[in-house]
Amino acid sequence: MFDPDLFISWMAEQGTGSLSVLIRDASWATGCDRQPVTRWLSRLEALGAATVDWRGGRWYANPCQATDLPGNTQTAVLTGARPGVPGFYTKRGAVAAPQQHEQSGIPLPTALWLQYTEQSRLHAFAAEVSAAVVPCAAETAARSLSAFDPGPQTAPPAYDSAAELLDPLTGRFRPVGPVGRRPAPGLYKYKQFGQVDRYALLREPPRQTAPGPRTRITAVEPTWHSVDRRAGIHHALRPSALPLHWKADRPVPGQVGRNALGRLTADRRAPLPLAHERTAVLCTGLASLRTADTEHYDGVPFFIAERIARTLQRRLETA
Repeated sequence: MFDPDLFISWMAEQGTGSLSVLIRDASWATGCDRQPVTRWLSRLEALGAATVDWRGGRWYANPCQATDLPGNTQTAVLTGARPGVPGFYTKRGAVAAPQQHEQSGIPLPTALWLQYTEQSRLHAFAAEVSAAVVPCAAETAARSLSAFDPGPQTAPPAYDSAAELLDPLTGRFRPVGPVGRRPAPGLYKYKQFGQVDRYALLREPPRQTAPGPRTRITAVEPTWHSVDRRAGIHHALRPSALPLHWKADRPVPGQVGRNALGRLTADRRAPLPLAHERTAVLCTGLASLRTADTEHYDGVPFFIAERIARTLQRRLETA
């Protein structure tokens, strides 16, 4: 039977390697094909165990760290790739919580928490397991979130490429046929080399006004930008389309107002980009709970949910 914690400890020892070899080894260990293994690796990225360079074909294990959960919980979570299996940590006072996963999915590594009353206990535990103690990583990650930046320009899809265009109201891609010479602005999905999905954003810059006694408006050509699928979807959607939802947990003393904890829910047609998802996951150390249509992140303070929504230009509905 596949042990995800053992696989993570192996990744921690290796440090880095070829992505194709990692997928091959994980496929052998799990008995699964490439596609479910690739989805599983993206879940490990969200958990912060590893960083994957999908285009460059490399992966990197993230350092093991102990960090406080947001709120006055006196609970820390272990993040990054852990060199040991859960028993090594529970013998030193950690609490292990198995992750929930999709019925047909590959198991996820165990979440490990440490409850303490004195900071000295946290530092002693971290020293025993060779982990660095860092301030609340969820709050740090939330502060570092920024608005969408399309990045450098890229060549457009081939003139005769069959493409799909994102509907900004529904979040669904619809076929538009060959891109043509005058495509409409928006987020496009197309095949590169006939097999690899690529996403490109066609932006129409604002018209520029030339200075002079007679004001003249000059048209500027639209520009193509290669974008991450998730970030591109949020940028192309109308702000009111597919809003995020946040629902408060039961009241807890000391956790009120903007510090109140709750469940953040995203529509799977507009999943959170990796940086935003990692921020939400760091609030508990638990992967999202997935349904057919939604992804739920528990233990997210309202101020972090608000920051995620604002940087994605999504409306945040509360309950």
